[in-house]
Amino acid sequence: MTLRIAWFATARGTSSRLLFEKVQTAIEVGVLNAQIVVAFCNRERGQSENTDAYLSAVAAAGVPIEMLSSKAWRERSGGATSKPDTPLPQWRHDFDTAIYERIAPYRPTIGVLAGYMLIATAALCERLPLLNLHPAEPGGPIGTWQEVIRVLIERKAERSGMMIQRATTALDRGPIATWCRYSTRGGSLDALWTARSGPASDEEPLFAALRELSVQREPYFLVASLRALADGRAPLPPLTGRGPELDLSEDVERLLKNRGR
Repeated sequence: MTLRIAWFATARGTSSRLLFEKVQTAIEVGVLNAQIVVAFCNRERGQSENTDAYLSAVAAAGVPIEMLSSKAWRERSGGATSKPDTPLPQWRHDFDTAIYERIAPYRPTIGVLAGYMLIATAALCERLPLLNLHPAEPGGPIGTWQEVIRVLIERKAERSGMMIQRATTALDRGPIATWCRYSTRGGSLDALWTARSGPASDEEPLFAALRELSVQREPYFLVASLRALADGRAPLPPLTGRGPELDLSEDVERLLKNRGR
């Protein structure tokens, strides 16, 4: 089936643009049977240079853009900032309702969260199937990619991975559609593991090296996952229960080796 994708990104960093461009290219060359029918961003132009660069890339691809600043919405509503491990405030539910009303006219069949920094409330994730790209293997750390890497370092992890999950109101714990795994050891990585000491730091060379392992694979994993969904190898996971959990590790490593060919 042709996937009609609503693409969600905050684009706080540079990888959001890379992911969008890789998937859009795969669509344009016929590798992926899909269309990005709308891109939603919870920032507006002028809030961030990285976000502005991402929005320019989306516009250049001819994809419609819907922008609604979550920061401005919160300030207008007098709402509080969301706190970890506490229920999301009412303004977040209202904000997600407004998002859905913005994107529904584009008739998306799924939403893809790729660098989107907000947890979806029921007002959104129960009305549109949302697929979340999370930079850890099943059972791995939850949270942002920075938090994931810190945990990997503290655990002296010998492997990591990533997965596509059905987004639910439980952070990074939704049913899994696809996943992949890769080694965090070997080559120059071994010396970085041996040389380090003390608490995990975002400034240490190992942190940057582990991030690069993930960034290299994310575009290939995302394209492979969407292809599996489009051709039926990985059915859309349910909102509750277990998903198909298709292992794409070999596909991703082959694509990485051949640079997508």
